[in-house]
Amino acid sequence: MIPTSTTKRLTAAVLIILALVLLFTHQGRNPLHFDEAIYAQVSKEMVERNEWFTPHWNGRLWFHKSPIYFWTTALLFKLFGVSEFWARFASAVSGLGVMLLSYLIARRLYNATAGLLAVVILLSSQLFIFYARFGGTDTMLTLWILLAVYAYVRSESDERFWLLAGAACALALMVKGAAGVVAPGVLFIASLLDRRFPAILRSRWLWLGVALAAVISLPWHLVMYWQYGDAFMSSYLSQHVINRATSNIDAHNRGYGFYFSILRDYFSPWAYIVPFGLIFSRRPRSFVVVVLGLMVFVLYTLVKTKFQWYILPAIPAFAIIIGGFVARLFENRQRVAIASLALIVLWCVATVGVIRLIRTYDPEIESAARLARLSGADQGGIVAYPEHLETTVHFYSGRKLCTDPVLSRLSHNESSECEPAEPAHIIMRTTERPKVENRFAINPLREDGPLTYASIARR
Repeated sequence: MIPTSTTKRLTAAVLIILALVLLFTHQGRNPLHFDEAIYAQVSKEMVERNEWFTPHWNGRLWFHKSPIYFWTTALLFKLFGVSEFWARFASAVSGLGVMLLSYLIARRLYNATAGLLAVVILLSSQLFIFYARFGGTDTMLTLWILLAVYAYVRSESDERFWLLAGAACALALMVKGAAGVVAPGVLFIASLLDRRFPAILRSRWLWLGVALAAVISLPWHLVMYWQYGDAFMSSYLSQHVINRATSNIDAHNRGYGFYFSILRDYFSPWAYIVPFGLIFSRRPRSFVVVVLGLMVFVLYTLVKTKFQWYILPAIPAFAIIIGGFVARLFENRQRVAIASLALIVLWCVATVGVIRLIRTYDPEIESAARLARLSGADQGGIVAYPEHLETTVHFYSGRKLCTDPVLSRLSHNESSECEPAEPAHIIMRTTERPKVENRFAINPLREDGPLTYASIARR
């Protein structure tokens, strides 16, 4: 049984409202932490320094990522002020875009029902909702990769879409550097499997798309290399591409089964349906979403450094595949009641996890943000311990972050090095005071929850 057009429009309206609620509710409530505090600080320093072309963090050059996400957030800060809501806004809007593109791609490859189901699955995916609400680069990266995929699908009937594909690939590169290479890689492999590659090479629109990609992506990279030379290449390429691929820069040793566990824990119960979708769904008009899902999953399984957000671009692809599989079940009148009931049960189970995720907060991060704001009037550098508090403390204090090579083994680097007498205060976990006293003499000034703000002097 195929839903009527009225039912589809009503469903789409409900999904849009639900998406707005899930992605934007309470976005200004919880303090920024971890990478989102870094990215917000980079954007804030662009505005404060009036230096928009060259990223800085903690007052020093910062070439960890390409600048499009920071430019977007800095512009929002300039227009509306610095806040948690605007720090996360670009990611949340990208999440809306990902859902729209997932619908459009699934509709092209399968049908409109598959598109609606793909959106339903994304809305109940903890991994997708968390990172769409998180002020990071990965949801925007996923948006541009999916736009490239959509343009590839449309290019079969209109070659001019290669211009859009080229722009999308360039924007993916400008969001997260080498990670954006996934986009053209997916299109290349898909064109071979779809037996379109020879015809595509003969299209002048493809080469115009390649030229447009170069116009978008090359200027910033060339200017940075011209201005900073090996310093730019060492940080941008060697440290944050080659080192991540060939060695583990994280403290955790994660094996080849890591992303299976991520899908099990944060894309459940849908993860268990992906194999059935790959095997039993009707063959799509293109293999491009299958290539996207499997390529991202396999590629980052092989990369030595593993973080759960690396496979975010695979989630919409898997959602589209599952949507196509379930839509096929709906075509059989005898199966539609069972399939509908199973879908409702699975969606309710998954949505409970999403709601629980949105409602969670970290009391240490809350305390760190409050103490950091209070410390803003004081002078000198500031230390945070343990390490996961550092980016929050730096963003909310507005003071130079000083990382100690013993206390902050992972985060200590040239961007946070200070002179021996420069650190003046610390925000630390109260129970960790004996460890910190091995490095500093401590004078407690204020306590907030599990944390203490204190003046310090190096021993």
